[in-house]
Amino acid sequence: MNFLHERDFGDIILSLSAVQAAGGGDYYIQNNPNAVRMLKPLIELQPYINKCGEKNLLKIDKSFVDFRKQGLPWGVQLAELHARWINQPVDFSKPWLSVPKDNKFQGKIIVNKTQRYANHIFPWKELVKFIGGRMLFVGHDHEYELFCNRFGKVERLLIKDYLELAIAINSSDCFIGNQSSANCVAEGLKHRTIQEVCLWQPDCIYKRDNATFCYDGTINTSVAGISIKLQSGLLDTTVNKAQTPAGDWRLTVNGKTIKSYAIDVIVIEAQSRGVSGTRLEIEDMIVKETLPSIGGNNVSERMAFDIQRVRDLIG
Repeated sequence: MNFLHERDFGDIILSLSAVQAAGGGDYYIQNNPNAVRMLKPLIELQPYINKCGEKNLLKIDKSFVDFRKQGLPWGVQLAELHARWINQPVDFSKPWLSVPKDNKFQGKIIVNKTQRYANHIFPWKELVKFIGGRMLFVGHDHEYELFCNRFGKVERLLIKDYLELAIAINSSDCFIGNQSSANCVAEGLKHRTIQEVCLWQPDCIYKRDNATFCYDGTINTSVAGISIKLQSGLLDTTVNKAQTPAGDWRLTVNGKTIKSYAIDVIVIEAQSRGVSGTRLEIEDMIVKETLPSIGGNNVSERMAFDIQRVRDLIG
């Protein structure tokens, strides 16, 4: 059977749960040669996959390309949405990724944090204080620099592809991160995880005994033999410009809306379109348009509402 996808790395990894349940076959990726390069070694290692590559002229039996057309219901797992799209029942309690282990990662904690799907009350700074000496950060240069500047210096792990990433995660004591493609790898392995839950799009919650879902800043667990007890404090309503809000940052200039996951990108584009003001003044314009008061409620009230919704979802 031939399967097809073209979306983000995380979507591709999550779709493999449905591919495995369907009996496997050949997996093709279109319009994304970088995804082929980075994911092919991991995908082809799976026993239910014959080969992985760029789309060819063969008949496609199951395509995930348009899976988002069914919508993104709040609280529904992304992997479940892939399974629904091809009408394939899946037992998400079972792993769909398998890789060997490397002893050099024993006792290590793999961490990853992207700008998207963030929760700014997740206690990263406190975790770095507790277990930063065991952390290995995986991610892009700017993500690593931003993480160290905000939360404290940790060691970095460079990878050439997602097979190397999966081996590192599988060999580590724990993975800690937000809802990124690295988190999807940890989920596919069913590896010990602490997840930074996105309050506005909690679509990566798969309940299991070795997963901790932190949505309100509270963590009460043990990692690498270290007991960690962190309680949520007052809600931080400060706007964090380094993290992407729901629906991306945006600014309307001359009747046209500029959107991006990075506020810096919009500032540069706005300046090129003749928007006057200092960098900070333009950033304030972006924040005001992107994060308006919702129904008279302030940020703290809205966050409290979202926290309760996620608490009910997790149970």
